[in-house]
Amino acid sequence: MARATIKSIAKKTGYSVGTVSNALRGAPSVKRETREEIQNAASELGYRVNLDGLKLRTNKSYRIAVLVSVSDNAADEWEGVEFTRILAGISDAVQGSRYQLSVFSIRDGDAALRTLHTIVQEGLADGVIFSGTRVNDQRIAYLQDKGFPFVTYGMSDSVEPHPYVDLDSQAAAFDATARLLALGHKRIALINPPDDLIYAHQRRQGYSDALSAGGIEFDPALVFPGPTTAKTGQRAFAALMRMRNRPSAIICANEAMTLGALSGAADMGVQVGRDVVLISNDDLKLSQYFVPPPSTYYLPIGETSRLLGEFMLKALDGVDPSETQKKIRATLIERQPDTPAPGTAQTN
Repeated sequence: MARATIKSIAKKTGYSVGTVSNALRGAPSVKRETREEIQNAASELGYRVNLDGLKLRTNKSYRIAVLVSVSDNAADEWEGVEFTRILAGISDAVQGSRYQLSVFSIRDGDAALRTLHTIVQEGLADGVIFSGTRVNDQRIAYLQDKGFPFVTYGMSDSVEPHPYVDLDSQAAAFDATARLLALGHKRIALINPPDDLIYAHQRRQGYSDALSAGGIEFDPALVFPGPTTAKTGQRAFAALMRMRNRPSAIICANEAMTLGALSGAADMGVQVGRDVVLISNDDLKLSQYFVPPPSTYYLPIGETSRLLGEFMLKALDGVDPSETQKKIRATLIERQPDTPAPGTAQTN
């Protein structure tokens, strides 16, 4: 049997030699469906790429680095569930290309920067994906200075544009706050991520904008920033409920914080849905099993993680960053009936 070639694959599939060649090297310019069709045909014909030779000819590793945050703190275990889903989506997006994923675990910002130096200087990958964008993020500045392809899960304050996928955190916080204001709530608290994270600023801005639009003065005492863990949610809830003029509604940044707030409510004998209203943000849909299950602004993690992989392939192909930026608006999942603020008369 004759050895399979790009020409024989082109003949079998009906695509041009150029399209087949681009598909086999994983070029993002080829549609995913076309790439998979050509890959399947190549497999049927027994076509094999000499990847070692290709690496030598192109001086590329054909690897994409993914930085994953890990922690020795048991309170941070929730993040591991999310990163598993993110990796699955990225892997799905690059399937059919010649790229493979290399996962690098990091414990803090300094470790992340050191890891990036190693990846770039030693040629361990051709591009990198990471999350948790920060104010004046040194990781982004370093990669831009080196001209090294990257995609972030989260927008940044960088003047120079770069590929990213993100939840519209400002809109999500605005919508949640406006929803509560419409129900008559005037004391609304925000349990927020740490202040050095970009999306913490976006959430705070959306919350503040909605209060202003509703004629309510912003009260910084009602904003409780901290690590995105259940422990933070529990502590924040307890602190907020001890206030002389405590809030009647609380917006939580993620499911872990919401779970912690529910735990705090149980400890203090506060009935969620009657004494206080909780609204959550999530991307795993685990909050549907909470008691009571809170209404949630949902971000489809499968879609966002696949986009990270697709944008990485495009960045590696030199596509302009303006074509690889996506901000996704969260969708409200109503799980509890609207609860008006105590003492607020509601009319039908």
